[in-house]
Amino acid sequence: MIDPLQARLKLLREALRRRGLEESRPPEETQGSEGAETGLEGWERVGELTYARTLRFPSPLAGQELSTLLLPSDLSPEDLVFLDTETTGLSGGAGTVVFLIGLGRPEGPELAVEQVFLADFPGEPEFLERIRPALDSGGLFVSYNGRAFDSHVLRTRFLLNRLAFELKRQNDLLYWSRRLWRRVLEDCSLSRVEREILGVERERDVPGFEVPGIYLEYLRQGWSPRMPLVWAHNLQDVRSLAGLYGRLNEILLERGAPKHADLTSLGSYLAGRGLTRGLELLARSFADGDAAAGRTLGLHYKRLGRWEEAAEVWRLMLERGPSLLAAVELAKHCEHRLKDPARALAWVERIASWNLPLDPETRRELAARQARLRRRLGRRSGQSR
Repeated sequence: MIDPLQARLKLLREALRRRGLEESRPPEETQGSEGAETGLEGWERVGELTYARTLRFPSPLAGQELSTLLLPSDLSPEDLVFLDTETTGLSGGAGTVVFLIGLGRPEGPELAVEQVFLADFPGEPEFLERIRPALDSGGLFVSYNGRAFDSHVLRTRFLLNRLAFELKRQNDLLYWSRRLWRRVLEDCSLSRVEREILGVERERDVPGFEVPGIYLEYLRQGWSPRMPLVWAHNLQDVRSLAGLYGRLNEILLERGAPKHADLTSLGSYLAGRGLTRGLELLARSFADGDAAAGRTLGLHYKRLGRWEEAAEVWRLMLERGPSLLAAVELAKHCEHRLKDPARALAWVERIASWNLPLDPETRRELAARQARLRRRLGRRSGQSR
């Protein structure tokens, strides 16, 4: 049974002793029992109030060729760093402190996850000094909402401690998850993506919103029986980042249509980067009934100058029901590409027959197009007499 007060005093005495502010004691008083007294068994002290440990797991990236859409061509898999932090608050303000960071690195067939833990606030400068070399490594930092939260909190803590810091290259997987699964999943939280996409079921996990309170309890009492759950939570976050990165890589490289993914969004992303597979995915999604895929596919064909294919998509859209975009694009196609103002006017007048609730600007544009086409037809009629 760990004595909370003794554990907290133990940490503080050791910090004072290292600073030379406490009289030296016989070595036998501090040897061998530190882990048991503080609950930090398996952790190595790397500073006065900073602890670290490294755990290894099979790498989900082992043997994979990585897509250049995920990993820039000038980097290798060993340059990846999967990053997750635990903090004393979820707002990201100046008072929010990072007390635990997990850094996962692929090392051949293994994923090495280093965790660095701040045992008390006075140790923050040494905690930041400990993690700074890894953050300055020049690799690609992979996170989940890290661009909006983790990197900003870290930058603030380094700034307040007068230390230089900048995460130069980041890949935030939250954006990828939203792109692929926003219209498929109930939400795009990491826990949801873990369960629905990766098949990961956590046991005895703590919700993220409870983490700050557990750490503050740990500080008040010198120990919290739930603190190991926070360490495990952070560890699983890092492992899930690596697993999700691997799954995204498979989706980007595979030829077919991935399961449980928004084919329209993925297709639009790939088509926007000039990949034929993107058009194929959009066509498949449109054939399955997604009108958004038709809108996107038609516009991609238009940008590529594939006018007949674009027109066919717009005609199919109109067969399914009124579509302002499709009718306007067909009117433009008939007027400018086919030089057929009569058919163009027919499409404009068809829009008017739908009685759609159009905004004033759209109404003005349609009225101007209709008037222009009627003038052109009037001139043609006068010339033919």
